[in-house]
Amino acid sequence: MWLWLLLLFPYSYGQDVLPTVEVRASAGPLLQHTSSPVWRASEEELQDSSQLQDTLNKAPGVMFTQSGGVGGVGSFYSRGSESRHLVVLTDGLRLNDPSSTGRNFDSAFLYAPFFQDLLFLRGPAPALYGGDATGGVVELIPRRGASTPQTLLSVTGGSFETLQGHVMQDWKTDHHQGTVGLAHLRTRGFSRLNRKRHGATEDDGAETTQIMQASRHAWNEELSTELLVYGLTGKAEQDDFDNNNEGVDTNNDRTENRQLSLSQTTRGRNWWLKSGLFSQSREQFTTSQGNETYRGETRVVQTGVRFAKKRFEILSGVDAQQEWQGSPGVQKQNDLAALFALGRLKFEKWSYELGGRGEHHQRYGGFAAAESTLKFEPTDAWTLHAKSARGYKTPSLYQLYAPDTFGPLGNENLTPETNVTMETGAEWRNAGLVGVVAFQQDFQNLIDYDTAEGYINRGTLRVQGLETYVISPEHSWGQVSVTWTQLDFSNYSQTPYRRPPYLGTVGWIARWNRWTTELNLRAVGGRRDVGNAKLVAYELLSGSVKWAPDDHQQWALRLGNITDRQYEDVWGYGVAPVNVSLGWTGKY
Repeated sequence: MWLWLLLLFPYSYGQDVLPTVEVRASAGPLLQHTSSPVWRASEEELQDSSQLQDTLNKAPGVMFTQSGGVGGVGSFYSRGSESRHLVVLTDGLRLNDPSSTGRNFDSAFLYAPFFQDLLFLRGPAPALYGGDATGGVVELIPRRGASTPQTLLSVTGGSFETLQGHVMQDWKTDHHQGTVGLAHLRTRGFSRLNRKRHGATEDDGAETTQIMQASRHAWNEELSTELLVYGLTGKAEQDDFDNNNEGVDTNNDRTENRQLSLSQTTRGRNWWLKSGLFSQSREQFTTSQGNETYRGETRVVQTGVRFAKKRFEILSGVDAQQEWQGSPGVQKQNDLAALFALGRLKFEKWSYELGGRGEHHQRYGGFAAAESTLKFEPTDAWTLHAKSARGYKTPSLYQLYAPDTFGPLGNENLTPETNVTMETGAEWRNAGLVGVVAFQQDFQNLIDYDTAEGYINRGTLRVQGLETYVISPEHSWGQVSVTWTQLDFSNYSQTPYRRPPYLGTVGWIARWNRWTTELNLRAVGGRRDVGNAKLVAYELLSGSVKWAPDDHQQWALRLGNITDRQYEDVWGYGVAPVNVSLGWTGKY
């Protein structure tokens, strides 16, 4: 009942601990979807991280899980939805892995410092980003010569024989600019299994090398192009349930992303054309099944136009997507075509958005997604909004066609999942920030795996939640940020395993002259596991001290899991015990 009252009478909504970003670039991030709340991580935060989860874990309502350390499959869950309901993009083209079982994004090896911005559009956005964008959209903006020509060097060493480093070169001329980067990481880490629970003795290990090139070229005042190419190769070994020093070996033989964007701006009109290929190939060895190879490719071509005149603007376009998977027993391809549009009508204090998307799926035929947002800004400090959306997610190629192994797997009779979302909220922004968002998600035909039946449509699930976030004004003693998301699960046809009832973060950062001190606490509520087992609640505390002796270099001492909290994450695996690292970064 409380949620319906909030939906009818919005109050105190916030966007999170960082400001909203309004994007106006021609081929800009998040397709200029400015009326929905956007959480942003800065370039400084991404440079301080080696992996994306170090940054995205600070966002409201996000839970990250990883099957072990670096190289283990990493998944993000937003607002109690599944990881496959979160769309991850670079330059507007998705990185969701077509070779995985659920077509979800895997952050296992991707290196965070290659990116200068991380934008998280919280909540559904099916009109512009596809019907499966029901849990949110994350866009990674590559570094493209953001500064005047300079060289960036970074070296870090620490616990578990960890050694990582990168070099990036920014270049810039009158009309062209870009960044070329190379990174390497090696670690002999902790066991992914909880040593206390399983008695695991073997250490995990991982090694990865990545290269990236991103550039922007302005050919005249109206016409520009952007180019992104990156690739990585990596390998990881993780302890199995048996203490046999064999475990699970995963080799990312190749991950590639190649994208080209062309954009033109003239007389209030913005036109763009994007083309991209995301390809992944990985080999996995397990003691039970031996070697298995998983390959996937996604090809996308998209064109669109944005037109603005006085109080009205519209963004519309078409895209075509081809997805291919080559896994054990699966050699399948799917074609998808879509037409989308989002219109915005603006007045002095009000704005209203209405958008829709029509898709034609090779197997399932036509689908439609829709969303609408009402926004009210009574003063410069207050913003209120209410939103509704309807999306869907078609089964992955693996869920449809995977061959039987030790039991049934693929199910060609699966139907697409659907989701109807409503949310409302308000934000007060002055020297600090205070806000809250209330939301409700209703899932139908959720897909799950059953050992006796394989992949099946489970039925229904309702997720109700309340997100609150506060950021204090900056004082001499520092700045504090707090997020808290409370979740309630009901109307389910099967117990929603491994979903926490709450997620919270507390951050403190202080700067004195050339010193910066930071502490971050993350709390996750206890969850039910299969067979009535329980994964206990836990809190993780991390911190860092940074010193910049001059404008060209910085030293950083970082501590992870300071209290050495032994906890169990999804699947009951233990994650990083207390660890320490020392790093140096130079800019020349």
